[in-house]
Order: sequence, then C-alpha cells, then structure tokens
Amino acid sequence: MPAFLFFKKNYSSQILFLFYGLMFFFISACNIFELQTEDTLLAKAYNSRLYLEDIRQIIPHGSSPEDSAAIVKRYVDRWINQQVFLYHAKQVLPGEKINFEQRVTDYRNTLIIHAFESELTRTEMDSLVSDQEISRYYEENKMHFSLRDHIVQANYIKLPLNVTNLATIRSLYRSMDEEELVRLENYCLDHAATYYIGRSNWITFNDILLDMPLDIQDKGRYLRNNRYIEITDDYYRYFLYIYDYRLKGDISPLDFERDNIRMQILNRRKQTFIREKRLEFFNQAIEANRIETYF
Repeated sequence: MPAFLFFKKNYSSQILFLFYGLMFFFISACNIFELQTEDTLLAKAYNSRLYLEDIRQIIPHGSSPEDSAAIVKRYVDRWINQQVFLYHAKQVLPGEKINFEQRVTDYRNTLIIHAFESELTRTEMDSLVSDQEISRYYEENKMHFSLRDHIVQANYIKLPLNVTNLATIRSLYRSMDEEELVRLENYCLDHAATYYIGRSNWITFNDILLDMPLDIQDKGRYLRNNRYIEITDDYYRYFLYIYDYRLKGDISPLDFERDNIRMQILNRRKQTFIREKRLEFFNQAIEANRIETYF
C-alpha cells in the first residue's frame, strides 16, 4: 500500500475522533465562534498544519453544530488531498518554477493600479464627446474606416403567410415618409415575426440574410441590382427595401462608426488623463520628499 494512502487512512480515523470532540464543543457552546480556536489543530500533512481558526470564516453564522462539523470535515478532506499533492509537486519542480511570490506581487499591483485608474477616470475625467469631436475625428481618420462587410440602410419585415392588407404593406415598406414609417412600425409590433425599420441607421447585410432565406453568391452584385425584394417560404412572407448600401472595402459612413469613434476618443482621452495624473502624483511625491534613490 502506498505510504500516503496509509497516512490518509490513518488520518481519517484521527479526523473522525477530532470531529466527535468538536461536536461535543459545538453542542455545548451552540456556536463555533464562541470557541477559543487558535490552538485547535484540525489536520497535519507533512510540514503543514490546519487550525480551526484558519477556516472559521467558511462556517455560516447560525449554522447548526451538525452542519458546522460537516462543513469543516469537507474542507479538511480537500485540504489534506491538496497538501499531499502539493508536497510531491515541490519535490519534483525546480525552485524557479514554484517561486511565484514576485509574479503574484506584480499581478496584485497591476490589479490595484487598474482599479485606481478606472476610479479616477470615472470620477474625474470628462466623458462627454460632442458631435463636433466625432465629426472631426472621422474626417481626420476617414481612410482608416474601411468596411469589413456590406452594410445597408433598409426596411426589413417578416410576416406570416396569412397576413392581410398586402397592398398597404407593400406601399408602406417602400415609403420615405416618416408618418407612414411610424404606421408601418406600429403594424409590425402587432403582426411581424421580425422587423427592422432602418431608414437612417446602418446594419450589416449579413444580419438580414441570417433571417431571410436568400441564397446569394455575389452580395455586392446583388446589392447593386436589387432594391425591392419580396419572397416567401413555407411559413413566412419577407419584404426588404434597400434605401442605400455600402460595399465591403468602401469607406465606412460616419453614422455607422459613431459609437466606435466615441470609444476611440475616450480611450485616447483616458491615456492622456492617466499620463498626466501619474506625472502629477510623481511631482507631489518629489515636493514632499517622499522619494529617495540610493544608486
């Protein structure tokens, strides 16, 4: 029998004995947090020791003695298995592979700095981006806004086959009149399975094709030669009116990039803001004689 299995079996009986003792204290005191637990040893594994004080926070306040003992036992079982495996890992792995202290410290510092930067930008940085800023940014960087997909301004409606008033629908979905488009949207709210009224908004053509049963080999050519599309399948009737389109590789229109540009402006503003804050804090530390170097 492997030594560690024998050790674990031996220890299980010790743990069981210990828990019967703990149960006695639980029943007597009715609350684990009333115990003096600093010296209450729960388990040993090689050179590691686990005390009741180390894990008291895992026991919910108000737990019954039976539940508390069960929670502690489950934790001890996991702890013993972990410590045994950890011991063998330390015997095999070279020291440089298990020396995580500096990496843990660096990671913790990075998390603290990131949280502080986020709080500073949330509370002190101006997050308003005007339409003028967005337009200026777009004009200065227009060549970088190349479309990765075909986009359209379109009305798209998916209705059940038994829909009535087809003549009215055909008239409304091709309309440029705002009042008629409002009428169309109200109708779609009650009757359409899917719809998109987008005369002034851009959407990728693929988003529409995911819902509309069109088999198109050359999407660019199709967009150049089709404006009104009405088709049916076994369940639905589909209406698509394309007001305008841009092809993949074209310069992306401002309205399609507005949110993206706003985020780019804010990211640039944040970088400048944090750089200035770092310099401000550094200068304060210099003036207060809180920085010393010895090389």
